[in-house]
Amino acid sequence: MPKSQKPNEKTPETRDSVKFGKDLRGIVRARTRLAVCFLTLPVYVVAIWMLLNNGHSIDSMMWIYMAVYAGFAIDMSMRNCPNCCKQFYVKSIFLNLLTKQCVHCGQTSARTVTPPKN
Repeated sequence: MPKSQKPNEKTPETRDSVKFGKDLRGIVRARTRLAVCFLTLPVYVVAIWMLLNNGHSIDSMMWIYMAVYAGFAIDMSMRNCPNCCKQFYVKSIFLNLLTKQCVHCGQTSARTVTPPKN
């Protein structure tokens, strides 16, 4: 380590690596949020069924669920790959929920990946 560099000072390479890792964590979190929202659909259906059986309005429950789902889907579709800078989950118009790799360059969303050397 050079004498001019302090022990806790981050070099440009480590700063890039940290940003790369944060970008990948954001991509994984966006996918997880949408998956959790999608998997709570049975709970939503049961809640709607119970509200209807008790004679209550379901309008607010429907709007809230649709807004949360739309927000998570938009967040997931707007995430860019830190490697190729294109949308990570969208190749044409459809959002690919099943992939764990960038649909353009194949960059994996695994947490142990190191940034590419330029």
